[in-house]
Amino acid sequence: MTDLDDLFKPENKFTVPVSIHLSPTDELKLQKFLNLHYLGDVDANELVNGKFRPKYPEKETEEFKNTVRNISMGYTAYIEVEFNEKGITTFGVVK
Repeated sequence: MTDLDDLFKPENKFTVPVSIHLSPTDELKLQKFLNLHYLGDVDANELVNGKFRPKYPEKETEEFKNTVRNISMGYTAYIEVEFNEKGITTFGVVK
């Protein structure tokens, strides 16, 4: 068997990367959840002189700021896809 034969051997199970991004609505819901957890209030900003300012700047730790920054990033998850002999798929999450 050659290296190419090994590379293209018959298989029916694959690990596939999937990009995940929250919708703007879901991102806002998560933001409010994090605000409540870290700051004790779902609304973390207030309007002052026509500009939004943090309501609780003393509570905005580096951990909070990093967490808020992380929720707008996309994520890659890996799922296992298996095809049966009829081409029907089953999925599983790879941990």
